[in-house]
This record gives sequence, structure tokens and C-alpha cells, in this order.
Amino acid sequence: MNRQRYAMEFTRSSSRRACTREGFTLLELIVVITIIGLLGTLVVTKVVPVLFKANRTKIEADLRTIVEAAKQYWATTGSYPETLEELVNPQDGESGQELPGLEEYPKDPWGNEYLYELRDNKPYAISLGKDQQQGGEGDDEDIEHPKTESGY
Repeated sequence: MNRQRYAMEFTRSSSRRACTREGFTLLELIVVITIIGLLGTLVVTKVVPVLFKANRTKIEADLRTIVEAAKQYWATTGSYPETLEELVNPQDGESGQELPGLEEYPKDPWGNEYLYELRDNKPYAISLGKDQQQGGEGDDEDIEHPKTESGY
């Protein structure tokens, strides 16, 4: 008799276990996804301004480097290079001696090359921003070194 009773108890407890499922309810999933979305939004709103500031800092440092390399070139040769190409791995045509300059073309955070020009026989380095067009705001803002009041 005990055996039959045990078998009935075992069958009843097994069927109860089969009815209860392990997992998440739809409500729990919605709550978790909402929390993850809110945290993601908070992170993005804090990180984007930092990335913008980092891009601008890199551009300003690169522009200063270009102008300083042009000044070193001038100190050695007595004239500024006319183009950025002359500033990248410059060679003295007469002696074949290597002159001060840049090892490679510097590029902005978006992979664009900087512009270089002489104004009133002084070197200027320019970044046209992400859009590579004159003017703009944010990532598209033009940055030059040294800074001028009149711009272009």
C-alpha cells in the first residue's frame, strides 16, 4: 500500500513541476529592456560631448604641429614650404640632405587631410571639419592655426 501511495505522490509532484515553467515573464522582460534603454541613453548623452572635445583637441594639436614644422623648415632653409607636400619628408635638392618636416600626412579624426597655405608669408594650417566644406558648426566647424579674426 505504501508503494501505491508513493507512486501516486510522485506522479502528482511530477505533474506539478511540469506545469511550472522556469523563465521570465513578458512584464519582466519589458522592465529589463526599458532599464537598459534608459542607461544606454544616459551613457550616450555623456559620451558624445567628450568625443567632440577629443576630436577638436586632436585637430588643434595637429594644426600646431604643421605650423611648427613649417617654422623649423624656415629656420633651416630661410623660406617656408609652399605646399604641405614640401613639408612631408622634405629633401634639400642640392645636397640631398633631409630637412625638418613631417614624417607623414597628418589626418583629422575623420581621415581627411589638413590644408596648408601661406598668408602674408606666414604658414597657416586649416581643418575644414568633418564635411570638408567651408563654414559649419560642431564637427563641421573650420579650425585654423594660428587663429585669425577675418577667417578666409
